[in-house]
Amino acid sequence: MEKFEKYRPILTPHFTLDWLTATKVKDIYTLRHDENIAKMSDRTIDPTIQDTVDYVNQAMRLIMNNDSLLWGISDRKIDEFLGTFCIWNFNDPKTAAEIRFEILPNQQNHGIMTEILQHMTEFAFNELGLTTLYAVAKQANTPAITILKKTGFEIDPTYPGGKNTLSFSISKSV
Repeated sequence: MEKFEKYRPILTPHFTLDWLTATKVKDIYTLRHDENIAKMSDRTIDPTIQDTVDYVNQAMRLIMNNDSLLWGISDRKIDEFLGTFCIWNFNDPKTAAEIRFEILPNQQNHGIMTEILQHMTEFAFNELGLTTLYAVAKQANTPAITILKKTGFEIDPTYPGGKNTLSFSISKSV
């Protein structure tokens, strides 16, 4: 597998995915400080902007070590930060991984993640050579569950999730 650091930027018809270091920290902080987004992602909020800086630094270390991929999503027309998309939790032969995504509240339900998820699924299969992608969503996160199902992910009870979550998977068609 190629070095992860080369996988940037990624362009979809309407959006750019680039390393978080290409995004203003205050914009990432807005996303990571939102209590509802954190709850739906099953993570804690970033209490301070320094916590967000530390998060970005850790994400870049994981990218440089080929352990994870994390991009900020921005609108290509207005160059506005919208959210994040991550491919992580790779299995040992790097044939499968998990995805995670977060979108700012005012950007949800606009079709952004549908376009991103379709594009990034193809990227994962065709560029990274993965054969399976997994996703875990809180049972209460109806928007994420709807997007996953809409883009071809199916409930997968064999993939471990947390309490009150649903696990999903999609496999590369041969």
